[in-house]
Parts: sequence; structure tokens; C-alpha cells
Amino acid sequence: MILPASYNKHLDLNLNNNPLSESIQVELSNEKLIDSLTILPNAQDNYWQLPEVYQMSQLRQLSVVNSPHPYTQALYNKIMSLKLFGYTHRNPFSAETVKINTNIAHSLREKKLYKPENYPGLAPTTAPSVLVSGESGTGKTTLIRSVLSKTPQAVQHSSYKGTPFNKKQLNWLSIDMPATGSPKALCANFFKAVDDVLGTEHKKEWVDKNKFGADVMFGAVQHVAMKHFLGLIHIDELQFILGYKKVEHSPSLQLLESLFNKIGIPVILSCTRQGVDLFQTLKEDDHRIGHDITIVRRMLSDRQFVIGLNKFDSKHFNTLFNALFPRAFILDTNTTRLEEFRSEFHRLSCGLPAIMTRLALLHHEAVQHDFNKVTDQSKGFTTLSPELLRVVYDQQFSLIDPALIALRKHNPEKFESLIRDIATKKPTYSNSEKLEAENIAKLQQSNPTKVLKTDDNSKGTVASVSSDLSSDEFLQGIGNDEQ
Repeated sequence: MILPASYNKHLDLNLNNNPLSESIQVELSNEKLIDSLTILPNAQDNYWQLPEVYQMSQLRQLSVVNSPHPYTQALYNKIMSLKLFGYTHRNPFSAETVKINTNIAHSLREKKLYKPENYPGLAPTTAPSVLVSGESGTGKTTLIRSVLSKTPQAVQHSSYKGTPFNKKQLNWLSIDMPATGSPKALCANFFKAVDDVLGTEHKKEWVDKNKFGADVMFGAVQHVAMKHFLGLIHIDELQFILGYKKVEHSPSLQLLESLFNKIGIPVILSCTRQGVDLFQTLKEDDHRIGHDITIVRRMLSDRQFVIGLNKFDSKHFNTLFNALFPRAFILDTNTTRLEEFRSEFHRLSCGLPAIMTRLALLHHEAVQHDFNKVTDQSKGFTTLSPELLRVVYDQQFSLIDPALIALRKHNPEKFESLIRDIATKKPTYSNSEKLEAENIAKLQQSNPTKVLKTDDNSKGTVASVSSDLSSDEFLQGIGNDEQ
């Protein structure tokens, strides 16, 4: 949803007199921030007296439960400060910003990636990266995207201080690295994410027509990001880069820095902890890094949030457990086995929020199903049954049990290799998800995406570009630049 821009003055005076930063509202209250991100089930006291269909609809609330991670406030402050400060160097009314955007357009017309060093004397300030790492299922992506959601993803400007300014502003974007090292897939992910928010057709223009090589598409990514005033980008599944083969234009850490950081857009990276460790072992000139070995330090080492497994006695585990087992959903008031049940629930789920939510929902459904299918409902039923919990786990999580066993044995490398689907490289957190991923992989056995191996060396004249131009018209140098 694109909201109309509303301007607010900031306590940091450097952030004012700029429509991009003034359109962002900051939540200064930690309590309000956490409350706004907390999602608890509205469990009715008469749950067990409801018709079965309404019992099931009540239980579905568990699939969206969110207990904010302890790092929520710190990450929110980090993201907001990076985004706001980044906009101070990209005031759309400044001559410097206009010139930088023109230079990016010039590079695209020359069918190559914009590099600040090619334009001495005027270059955007390189923006920093922040790394969030943790095992699959720890909730790092949920944490990042929930924090990002506290800012409207896009706003529509009309005028600012009496000056016409009819522009859309893309505050943030979240994309996945492709499972394969296809530059086309990376660009497609970016353009589709932009199109989904703004209703544009960048993916159709730059990717779907199969007319452009990788360098042109990379240049188009930079152009589109600047055109829509992208404030920050989150790139998930960074560890996929480690599996990319050494082929022309395969994405690397250095490419990501060039696409975004080098043009002043801060980046949030999320990666498995094993992936971070492996990046640290790569040598200079490794194709997955690029030509600058210091890129690993700049992109992965300077600022880290490490999301660990939830320990049994941790506040976060117990808060989430209590949210997943509200009193109204618990059959039988006898809670003598509560701690035994809680301990078994932690052991089976490994304290992973992704497993906890699925196991809790399936367990409640099993209790509800058994309760409703018998005539004498007064005997022998309790939610807090470790035995029933193990039955549910054996029936619904057997296909991923080897992965969870590896995690219990402190073998995260084996866990990551087993929890992810072989074809899609995406994690699967239950039998049904694993089977669904396998079925999707079978349906997607089509021709691999192709990227032109070389780019046309013809060069268009430097002109400005209109937002209504097609990719062909842009590369021919027709029209006027959006200022």
C-alpha cells in the first residue's frame, strides 16, 4: 500500500529540510514498539464449547503469533538511523543528488554498472551494511521484516514546502538471494519486489524480454533503486552465494556492495551462522567475494546481530511458549505435568520459533480432534501430555527429524544441510512443507533461465530519462531525466 507522505520534523536537525527523511516517523517508545509488534491469540474462554469449525479458526491464530525478539529495539534503532542518515546525502532537491543520478543513468546507457571511481570529484557516500545471522528457524527474517514493517514501505509525495514533488518513495525492500548463481534471477527478485509495492513493470521491461545482458540489468537495478529513492534493502539467504559456481556475472559480495552500498543505500544482510563462518575462510579473488578481500570485513564483520537458539530457561522461549499455549486452549485444569510438557516441547522443537509454532498448532489440532470424536469427553483428555506431543512430532516432523537431531547434537552444519530442500535450498519445518517443496521442484523442471553472455557495446548519448520510457527508449537516450 502506498500512503500519502506526511512530514515530521526530527530531533536531529540534520534530518530536516528533506522530504525523504521528514516523511519517516520514528517510534521513540520501546514499550509502544514492542506492543505494536506483539501478536497474541485472542483465545476465547468458551473455546471447548464452540462448534468444531470455530475451534479450528481459533487455533489458526497460532500460525501468526509473534513474540518480539530481545534484539527488536536495538535492530529498530539501527535500521532507522541508517535509513534516515542515508537520506541526508540524497536530498532530491540538491544539485549533487541530481548529478549522481545523471551519472548512474549515463552508466546504464553505456550498458555497464555505475562505479563511483569512474566519476571523480562527485560520488555518493558509501552506506554501511548490518549482518543478522543465526540458524534456520531462529526467526531472524521475521525479526528483520517485522522491524521494517514499522515504516510504511512506500509513500506518495505531491509537493514539499510549496515545491511540486510528485514522486513515489520506496522506504525499504526485502528480497532473497537466488538459490542458483543466476544474475538474471537476482535482478528478477529485485524488480519483482519493486513492482509488487509500486505497481510498476520493471521486471517486464528489464528481465522478461530477455534482451539485456547482466551488466545492463545490474545498471538498471541501480537506476531503479535511485529513481524510487530506495532507503534500505534487506537481502536474505546470503549463504546461497557460497554455492554459486564460478561463472560470468554470478553474484558476489562485491557485486551487492556495488549495486547498493556504493550508491548510498544501506543493506541489511541475513545469513546462517555457518555461512558467515565459511565466508571468513574464503581467499582473495574468490569469485564469491570479488577482487577485494576487505569486502568480507565491510559487509559481514563490522556490525552483527547473532540470533541464537532459545534456551529452555530463557525469557523469549517461555514468552513464546505461553503465547502458544494460552489457558483457554488447555484442556484439563490439572497442570501438574506442565513443566514436563514444557521441557519435552523445548527438546523436540530445539527452541526454534519456526518449529515451536508448527508443533504447537499441530498438537492443539490433535487434542481438539480426539476430544470431538468421542462421546465421553470427560475422561482421559489433557493438552499437557508429553506422550501425545511425541506422537504428533513423530507423525508430522519425521522427515525433518534427522536435521533436528543434528542440532540437538550441536552440529549446525549438518542441520542446515538436512533442513533445506535439495532443489529450492529453502528450509522446510514439517513433513507437509518438505513434501510440498518436493512437489514444487518437480513442477519447476523447466528450462533454466538464460542471461546474455555479452553486452552490446553501443553507447547512447547522455540524456535524462522520463519515468514513462521503456527500457529500449532509455538505452537509446530518449527523453529527460527524472529529477
